[in-house]
Amino acid sequence: MSSTGRCGTILFGFMMFSRVALAITIGTTDTFTGSLDNWQKGISNPTYLSLVASGGPAGAGDSYMQSVADGGGSFGKLTVFNQNQWDSDYVTDGVTSIRMNLLNSGTGPLQVRLGLRNSVGAGYISTNPFALGTGGGWQTADFPVTEAALTTVGAPGSFSSFLSSGFALRILHATSTANLNGSTVVGTLGVDNVTAVPEPSAVVLAGLSGVGLVAAARRLGRSRRS
Repeated sequence: MSSTGRCGTILFGFMMFSRVALAITIGTTDTFTGSLDNWQKGISNPTYLSLVASGGPAGAGDSYMQSVADGGGSFGKLTVFNQNQWDSDYVTDGVTSIRMNLLNSGTGPLQVRLGLRNSVGAGYISTNPFALGTGGGWQTADFPVTEAALTTVGAPGSFSSFLSSGFALRILHATSTANLNGSTVVGTLGVDNVTAVPEPSAVVLAGLSGVGLVAAARRLGRSRRS
C-alpha cells in the first residue's frame, strides 16, 4: 500500500473513532417538529399542553411545546414528562446534562427544574432551579444530570441503580425540591430543542486521539519517502 493509501486509512480510522466517541450522547434532540415528541401531562388536554406552530427560538416557522397552568385543579402545574426516549442510563451513555430552550410567556417568574421520577414517585430533582423571568424571550438552560447536582426525593436507591431501572424525565416549575410533582402556578412555559449534552472529556479524548493519528500519518509518510 502506498504512503498516501496508508495515510488515508489512518485518517479514515480517526473519522470513525470520532463518530464513535461523540456517539456517547443518547442521540436525542426533541425539536417538536410536527408532534410533541412523546411529552405529555397526566391528563391530555390541548389547552394545557400543545404544539405551537411558530415563534420558537429560530423565529417564524419554528414550532415548540407549550405548557399552561391555571393555578388549580388537574391543570394547576406546568409539569410535563416523557417516559419514552429519555429513559436512559445517562452515566453509561456519557450524558452529563440536558439542555433546552425555555420561554416564559406568563406574567410571573418561574423556577424550572429537571426531574427524574420512577413508577413509585421517588427519584431526583435539580437542586438549583433555572430562574426564568418574564419578558426575557427565549433562554438556554442546562440542567446537570450528575448525582452532585440533584436532590433525592423519596427513596430511589443509588443513583447508578436508579438510572438503569426505568424512569420518566420531567420538566417542571418547582419552588422547592420537596417533590417531583411541581408547584401550583398560573403560567405559560415554552420548551424547545431538548438535547442530551455529552461528557466534555469524551470530546477532548476524541480531539487528542485525532491529533495523535494525524501525527502518526505524517511520520509514516516521512518514513516511506526516506
